[in-house]
Amino acid sequence: MKHTIDTLVGQFERGSLTRRELVQALFMLAASPVLAQERPAGAFRATGIDHVQITVTDLKATQQFYEKLFGVTTTSPSPTQLSLRLGSSGNTISAHSESGPIKPIDHFGIGVEGFSAEPALATVKRVVPGFKAEVSGTSVFVIGPDGVRVQLVAARK
Repeated sequence: MKHTIDTLVGQFERGSLTRRELVQALFMLAASPVLAQERPAGAFRATGIDHVQITVTDLKATQQFYEKLFGVTTTSPSPTQLSLRLGSSGNTISAHSESGPIKPIDHFGIGVEGFSAEPALATVKRVVPGFKAEVSGTSVFVIGPDGVRVQLVAARK
């Protein structure tokens, strides 16, 4: 909100807003509960959930289930994994078949604006020290307080 107020005052000082227009704009800004709230300051600007990775016992059954229920498109199939593309946004469910104990949700990925792995790792270590974090390829994995892995990836364009 501070940026918006500074912009309005600057426009007033340059003569592109009258005093009445400035007061009206400031009143509308203060009266709007959505605009009046400051965005929480976070280390990253997340754009949304990029993907969810699940571990399954039967890839074919999983593929058929999601195809029949949601009409997903299957991409990148292999003997141990496949990606199920949801809609046109590029979001995916990544299904992996593994032996041993099954963790239904292995991790979820969050798209981050302006993402770069090494600087992101340094930011994670600075902002939430003590949590295990590592670079893996072009992403960063961090394990949250309940043991859930969160993957930070570049936001889709």
